[in-house]
Amino acid sequence: MTYRPSFAEIDLNVIRNNYQLSCQQAPASKQLAVIKANAYGHGAVQVAKQLEDIAPAFAVAFIDEALALREAGIRSPILIMEGFFRAQELSLASEKGFWLMLHSPEQIEMLEKTPLPSPLNCWLKVDTGMHRLGILPEHVPAILERLTKRGKLAQSPVLATHMANAEEMNNPLNQRQIDRLRQLGKDTNSPLSQANSAALMQLPASHSNWNRPGIMLYGCSPLVQRSEQIGLQPAMSVYSEIIAIRELKKGDAVGYGGCWQARKPSRIATLAIGYGDGYPRSTDSQCEVFLHGQRATVAGSVSMDMLGVDISHIPEARVGDKVELWGNNIPVTELARRVNTLSYELLTRVNQRLPKHFVD
Repeated sequence: MTYRPSFAEIDLNVIRNNYQLSCQQAPASKQLAVIKANAYGHGAVQVAKQLEDIAPAFAVAFIDEALALREAGIRSPILIMEGFFRAQELSLASEKGFWLMLHSPEQIEMLEKTPLPSPLNCWLKVDTGMHRLGILPEHVPAILERLTKRGKLAQSPVLATHMANAEEMNNPLNQRQIDRLRQLGKDTNSPLSQANSAALMQLPASHSNWNRPGIMLYGCSPLVQRSEQIGLQPAMSVYSEIIAIRELKKGDAVGYGGCWQARKPSRIATLAIGYGDGYPRSTDSQCEVFLHGQRATVAGSVSMDMLGVDISHIPEARVGDKVELWGNNIPVTELARRVNTLSYELLTRVNQRLPKHFVD
């Protein structure tokens, strides 16, 4: 039981619906549900259980995240997108049935040298232009031949790449990346994976054997207008309560540093939530919350545990009233734009101190 009146509400049915919408964008493909970073702050175990009967596989960033899912009873295939860091993880991956993304010559060498109880399911990351991780395309055929000869692979690896500019429909790098991976797939007769959320939504040429929807599962695609068109809905709403109300005179300041001053007699509510819970400290008076069917602006600097809100135009507001920080009325994408960041960051910053209430 928790007593503090602040929490994140996660609607698991919304995530399920969003996943099904992602499938409709590419019905000829398989959709691997990306649930790294605790399912983008939404609860990886709960999301995996909600999707396990309809998603053919999940993806996480590293083996610790995959192990937590196995310990919670998730039996589906799990792709580890950063692969492995040390050789001892290979036996563990084989034992637990994890799929590994190989992205470097060092990983290839470790895999070749390490005895395994059974061959691994592997994907091969190909650098087609993002220049972050991946094997250069011209080196891929020789690597596939080496791994096949050594009996390290349970089946033909999926060749995967990551789109660097999929949010920009007309960026010329998009087509170059698509063409490079498709040609490599033809040359090696390999299955492919290319589309992330943005590419899945607006670059059909990137759709392949496996797509990797991530942020769109949680209703916060990087393509705001397109999100509305296909029916995505936000799965997370963050709430708090008014714990105090102050009547201010003109010129009175609010919060650390006195950066906000009342231009007229004002009524300020204090909410029991702050940057220690994941709400961004970099907010200003352009950021808004929602209560009594209206928006209200943030007043003063955000503290670790509290923040102020100008409720001068909402006379009915009282201590104990529920306030939405983001959700159906204040989109997290809107708040992210206000503070010059991404919805990805705000969602994943929601930490363990802020309880999660799951709706199923």
